Amino acid sequence: MKRKTVIFWRVFWVLLLTPIVLMVLLQSPPGKAVLSSFLSHALSQSHHTKVRVGKISGWIPAQVDIAEIEISDAQGLWLTAKDLHFRWMIRELVDERIRLRALNADTIELHRFPKTGKREPRVPANPEGFDLLEVALNDLKIKQLKLGKGVAGMPLSYAVHSGGISLLTSGRLSGELMVSGDAEGLVELDASILGNGKDQLVIKAELEQMINPTFGLDYLSGQGEATITAAGVDGRIEARLEKGEVQGHIATALNYTDRKLRLDQFELSTEELSASGSLAMEFSKELIDLELNSTYQDASTNRFNVHGAASVATSNKTWTVDISTLEIQGWEAVLFSLSGTLNPDEVNLAGDLVEFNIGQLPMIGLSNFTGTVNGQLKIDGTLENPQVVADVKVGRFTSAQDALDVLPELDFSIVGGVLKGELFASTMITNYGSGFLSASFAMPCAFSVAPFHYKAKPEEFRGKLEADLDIGVFNNLAILENQLLEGALEADLFFDQGKTSGYMKLKDGRYEHYDWGVVFRDLEADLVATKNGFEFEHASATDGYEGGLALSGGFGRGGLDVQLALDGAKVLQRPEVDAQVSGQLNVRGRIARPDITGALTIDRADILLDNMVTSKPLVLSDFDAQAETNAVAMSGENKALPFGMDIRIEMPDQVAVVASLIDSVWGGTLQVRNTPAGISVSGIIKPRRGYVNFIGKKFRFQQDGELVLDGSTPPSPAFNNLVAEYSRSDITARLLLNGRVNDPHFHLESTPAMPEDEILSQVLFNRDTTTISAYQAYQIAMAAQQLSGGLNGPGFMYQFRQAVGVDTLEWREADAAGEGSSVAAGKYITPGLYVEVSSSFDTKAETGMMAEYEITRHFSIETSTGPKMRPGIGVNWKNDY
Repeated sequence: MKRKTVIFWRVFWVLLLTPIVLMVLLQSPPGKAVLSSFLSHALSQSHHTKVRVGKISGWIPAQVDIAEIEISDAQGLWLTAKDLHFRWMIRELVDERIRLRALNADTIELHRFPKTGKREPRVPANPEGFDLLEVALNDLKIKQLKLGKGVAGMPLSYAVHSGGISLLTSGRLSGELMVSGDAEGLVELDASILGNGKDQLVIKAELEQMINPTFGLDYLSGQGEATITAAGVDGRIEARLEKGEVQGHIATALNYTDRKLRLDQFELSTEELSASGSLAMEFSKELIDLELNSTYQDASTNRFNVHGAASVATSNKTWTVDISTLEIQGWEAVLFSLSGTLNPDEVNLAGDLVEFNIGQLPMIGLSNFTGTVNGQLKIDGTLENPQVVADVKVGRFTSAQDALDVLPELDFSIVGGVLKGELFASTMITNYGSGFLSASFAMPCAFSVAPFHYKAKPEEFRGKLEADLDIGVFNNLAILENQLLEGALEADLFFDQGKTSGYMKLKDGRYEHYDWGVVFRDLEADLVATKNGFEFEHASATDGYEGGLALSGGFGRGGLDVQLALDGAKVLQRPEVDAQVSGQLNVRGRIARPDITGALTIDRADILLDNMVTSKPLVLSDFDAQAETNAVAMSGENKALPFGMDIRIEMPDQVAVVASLIDSVWGGTLQVRNTPAGISVSGIIKPRRGYVNFIGKKFRFQQDGELVLDGSTPPSPAFNNLVAEYSRSDITARLLLNGRVNDPHFHLESTPAMPEDEILSQVLFNRDTTTISAYQAYQIAMAAQQLSGGLNGPGFMYQFRQAVGVDTLEWREADAAGEGSSVAAGKYITPGLYVEVSSSFDTKAETGMMAEYEITRHFSIETSTGPKMRPGIGVNWKNDY
């Protein structure tokens, strides 16, 4: 009995001390090294997975630190984890719970996805008789979670933190993850894990910002939800896209079942584009089948339908894409189809542009034409050296049956592409009876699709232009809308590696721009090629009257450097302005958008104030929209011009400003500039002589006040304290004008000072309001109403003055009883020298003459002769107060 007791206690102490000894050994460096080796061997699978557990430290098992864990497969390392820290509560095992107080890592890097080995037989997750334990993770911190290029398409880095993840005995897994770095947001996890085939994981994510995601969708934010089960994945994604000035919305339903991924109800919308449709991808061994059905619509309501089917096959470390069909339909008129195959070693694609009528394109002016368009596209070679040739043919291009202008029937083609290391293009009119035009160019270039690379050699550019035709054939093209072009063009030009040779001539030319009011006629130009481009050997034109202009300078690779000299040319012939101009303009800079500068002098001009309107309503183009998807182009008055402009305009007192109540001569200085909103005119114009016809009396302009243009677009001139005076021996009445010229404000004052109705009574009837008749009172009321009215257009005197060719024409009433009325006509002989002739309409028919020469703005010499004029020479001094 005693012996049995001794054996019992020995076994007892061995069983008691063995775990203690093992625990002590595990805390020692040799023991932890043995544990590291044991875990590496136990976790490794000899066929395809190897795990290396690095140095272990800490108090085992409560707090464990692992310096590094590496997981490899047959292709090498695919996962690395550094500085791992575990802290868990052993006593929780008593309550059948596993509670991890902390699971931290400094860096976890997924270099690529592991290579899948042979699958082991599946072991049920919940064998018979095994009960789930409750597992809780209180704190998860991963300072840096790295995804390699092979995982996400580009290197990404995140920081991950969780305040709690738990697995209950019911099989429910729940928790949340907070992500920052290349993505910022919150991910919620909700799963049911019972091992009975009904397990599912629900992931909800809301990302505030994604930086550097795959496919270049910078700064994508939104939310998504996915349910993962044994059958597949169902989800919904909604996101906001903000990249620069582009803002949009993306949404799609996602389903992955039986190796087939579908993106249904796909929607993309921005201010410029909206798209909707579906994409399906079916996966099988080494093959992916794709099917795309989508619709795109831009901001102009142009609609494009895209349908396609293709397959991607991978084998022996290569791939092949087989495009069975790709169709793009636009504007319900244009259909382009593409098919063929491509792989890293060979490209063989062919496309067809199905024939359609050019008048169906929703572009300004094209509805005025008819003609057929068709084309082909051919791509072969390799991805590193593709050969591309595109050929578009336009046949029987002519004016539509109901068009106002007639265009002769034309056939022409455009061929272009990349072939044998050269970028090339050519075009030719083949059947124009009044001439021909052909052009071509070629330029060496390096072009590759995979990897994408393009580099041209413009210094080796070669080209040719040959022409002998009437350029009026282009008048009905949309680019020449509201313009007229005429003339015979002859050209024989060659370009070769920066050297130019040949010539270009224009004879009997004409150019008119109806919107701008610009008219050039009798255009003659001879251009010769030089080493730097082209120079005008001779170039001139007229305005259709006595004025003319001449061009000098040239243009080339450096842009434009042209000088335009004007000599009394009527370059503007608009309803509100008719101007005869001299001076010089310089046109320099890029040909696509040159800058025009210079100084001009208005020899004479007529400005009709009432024809100046602030704006015109938008006008629909003449395109007859047959379908809802057709784009309707809008055109407005204030278009940004295709050139910069900064021109100073001097007006030496020969600018006639005319309205129904005004006939006057002005002078001043203006600055005309081009802005994104349109033409801007700034400056001041002052009256030199003339009158305002108010209540039947002529109020003569004084050298007070001005007409101001403040640079607004479109130009909107305004009166600024402009004074017109009517004087008699007993009263001087002054009419003050302010406000915009199309909505002026009048104010009447006098010396001696009187109310407005009293001034009107004195000027009209030479008596006060207490002694006038009822009809005269009515006339005064009508005159007072006229003070609040505007200007109504040029009158008869302006029309007659234009006919006889004088600058001023005035009907003057008799100053005293018994005298007859008279008419006076004046003209500027030179700037500053004004001559006026008057004649009475009484029985005496007396005539007189006056001449004034303005030396400065304030000093002039005047001489006059006639029965009512005192012969001699006088000196005048004028000043503004």
